[in-house]
Parts: sequence; structure tokens; C-alpha cells
Amino acid sequence: MICSKCQSHRMRRMKREGFLRKVLLPLLGFYPWRCSYCQEEHLLRVRGKKKTQTDAAQEREEAHGPSAS
Repeated sequence: MICSKCQSHRMRRMKREGFLRKVLLPLLGFYPWRCSYCQEEHLLRVRGKKKTQTDAAQEREEAHGPSAS
């Protein structure tokens, strides 16, 4: 996923809040996303992949560097 504003790859799914996001947009297949870099919100038809423990560990390593273990 790439942010259309800043071209960052750090997009995160947002929690659905409000009538529009909870009721109407799911019917049309839209999901709320936010860029972690520029905080821009996007409504995309991409659901995203389910995060595994391996994916989470890789993200932590990328963010904080390799662990000492």
C-alpha cells in the first residue's frame, strides 16, 4: 500500500467510526486507511493482508533495528 500524498509505504488500517464508515462504506467495499508518516486518511477498496507474528516481528526490526537476541 502506498500513500498517494507522500508516497510512503506505512499505511495502516483504521478502526471504523461513525455511521458512514460502519454502515455505508462496507456495503461498497471501502476500508479506512491512514498513512503513519503524513497522517493522511484514505478510503480504499483494499482490505490488506492479515498480519502474522512473523510480519509483526519484521516490522519491529525495521523500526528499531535488529534485536540483540
